[in-house]
Amino acid sequence: MENKEIQIRVSDILASFLKAIVPIVLVTVFFGGLLGVWGIYRARKVSKDPNLQKTINTLKTQIEDKNTALKHLTNANDTILNETIPYLETKIDVTKKRLESQKAYLSESIYYNINPYDCGISRIAFTIDIPVPEEAQQEYAQFRSTELSRLVNTCTKMYPLSDADMVQMRNLFHSEADAKYIDELVSIVNTHNEVIEIRVVYTDSAVAKKVADYLFEYVTAQLKELSPDCVISTVSSYTGNEVNMDMNKSQTTYQNEILTSDKNLAADRDLMTQSYNTYDTNKKSIEDLNKEISSLNSSLASNEKKLSQSISKRSLLKSGIKFGIIGALLAVVVSCVCVFVKDFLGGKVRSRNSLLTRYSYPLLGVMPGSKKYLFDKTVKRLEGDSIYEKKDIIASSSASILAAVEADGGKTCLIGPVDEKDPAFAELLKSLKGKVEYKGNILSGSEAVKNLSNYDKVILVEKRCESRYDSIAEEISRIRAVHKDVLGFVLL
Repeated sequence: MENKEIQIRVSDILASFLKAIVPIVLVTVFFGGLLGVWGIYRARKVSKDPNLQKTINTLKTQIEDKNTALKHLTNANDTILNETIPYLETKIDVTKKRLESQKAYLSESIYYNINPYDCGISRIAFTIDIPVPEEAQQEYAQFRSTELSRLVNTCTKMYPLSDADMVQMRNLFHSEADAKYIDELVSIVNTHNEVIEIRVVYTDSAVAKKVADYLFEYVTAQLKELSPDCVISTVSSYTGNEVNMDMNKSQTTYQNEILTSDKNLAADRDLMTQSYNTYDTNKKSIEDLNKEISSLNSSLASNEKKLSQSISKRSLLKSGIKFGIIGALLAVVVSCVCVFVKDFLGGKVRSRNSLLTRYSYPLLGVMPGSKKYLFDKTVKRLEGDSIYEKKDIIASSSASILAAVEADGGKTCLIGPVDEKDPAFAELLKSLKGKVEYKGNILSGSEAVKNLSNYDKVILVEKRCESRYDSIAEEISRIRAVHKDVLGFVLL
């Protein structure tokens, strides 16, 4: 039968605390250390001069801001020195060389020094005709077109002339200019493969005519060599002075290009000067910032020293120990309360003592627990468990069970919420040698209830930290409902 008065032994309480000694110590150390650190922090905070700490915070902010500004200026100077200035130097050098080349070309060129509004010019336009052989009469148009195209293209490709012919051209122009400057004065153009025009410009139209005549003779002679039967007819010729708008446009464009190069060169030189000035200004600012940062660091170190001196190490240690002890004591109390509530008010079977104090049924067997604790033997003694070898305990428990069954004279079985594969229970069943059998869990199915019809008494098998008192009460109630009695308990 159940004993309604719950008895809690001091030995059971001590055993529970010893079982949980490791987590209790860890929790105590953790919370003691945590409150100790908080006590030191609190003491520092209380003993700090607010104005002194405010000054230190302000100095740190100023140092951080100036370091940021210093970093920006240093990066800017690195960019100017390693990227901007080399780029501008290269650009200025290229622009300068191009400008010098343009100006040299402009001063040496004959074409770009002719007055476009009074330009001497000589033009000779002529055509080429090809007699068609009798065998090609049927393909007259195609033959004539092909031959004319060949001769006309040949004419346009006869210039520039060879070096020997260029000597004659220089003599006619009365100039020792390079061939490229002579080439600018002469053009041989083709109009629709029909009319070829030789055009020569010069300051003196009479000289232009001599050159045009020379080129006409040269071209006609070459054409006669290529096609002796060709007929060359002069269409028109002109020699004189006129306004040459193409020349004016070309000269203006070239001069504008020189002006643009000149402006770009001046702008790049200004940028170069500005970059050097910026670099020097930044360098001066960097030096000033370094001095200011050094001064601020000195002031910060001085104030931090004053702050550290204003805090007594002894008072900090004392405060830390004080709050550490308070935290440790609170942690111990809370941990012990948690263990007590869990073990004694949690509704589970914790030990043999808790089972014996609650029920009047005999405890026929107690299997050794598989879990080991820090003070294992002491815990077993406090809870009343045997400290003998496992095989001896099992043998003793099986002998006690068999003796109780034999003394009762009835047929008895084991019932309870355990697993037959549980190592301790399996060994107990083996030692009973089938004289007392396990018939299942009366709470989990009907099979165990049916099996009770063949038995007179029941031994309840319960497991530590798993079996609940309310479940045991339900088991007893169901056993009594089928008019069976409980012979005793076995605790795993």
